[in-house]
Amino acid sequence: MRRAGSASWRFSHDIDQTLHALLYIRDALGLTVEQAPRVPPHLAGDLLDRSGLLDADTRHQAALDWPSWWSDALRWRASNELDSRPEGTDRRLWMREFAEQHRRIVDPPEWTSLAGRPALQAAARSLYAQGCHWADTAKRPFLPLARHDIFKWELVRDLAEDSAARHQVSVGAIDGCALVLIVEGIWWEIIAPGVAICSVSAAADAESAKAVLNEVFESYLGA
Repeated sequence: MRRAGSASWRFSHDIDQTLHALLYIRDALGLTVEQAPRVPPHLAGDLLDRSGLLDADTRHQAALDWPSWWSDALRWRASNELDSRPEGTDRRLWMREFAEQHRRIVDPPEWTSLAGRPALQAAARSLYAQGCHWADTAKRPFLPLARHDIFKWELVRDLAEDSAARHQVSVGAIDGCALVLIVEGIWWEIIAPGVAICSVSAAADAESAKAVLNEVFESYLGA
């Protein structure tokens, strides 16, 4: 996770291992998941075809179950990225609850969290660890030592200040985050007030990045 800002505005973005491992399971197994809001494009780059690890019926059922798993993981990750604990809540207690929420979604190697969805459980057991390895390798070019932040600091600062001025609020009222995915093409969506998911290409493209940031800040202030 990378946070930017001053004593006032805040914006963070992250290339999360868990989210990419779930996408890897979808794409490497060739799960046919219906296109829907919040469901990203295919992971960028060539993947080994691992569809032979599961039979056709199991893959079909796993594809039906995958979107709800993905949605749960997105909600969990966005909650942490915005640090959305209620005011006055002890941070240590909140972090323990956050970790427990994570275990309800991702709990290798047995995956008891998916016991009620056995096809998805089989998919997770077969490829989650490999998906984590893929994610760790794929994100290396985007780590701080490899290049500047994906969202340019100056652009984030300028748009945060513009949003605050437009809404006539203190710049300290600005908060937001982006979950950045290594997926094909320029793609992004707002998934909750102040929270975007976007492709690396969208974050790197000046016009798309500006649109993402504007929507992040506007949705946060409008909530």
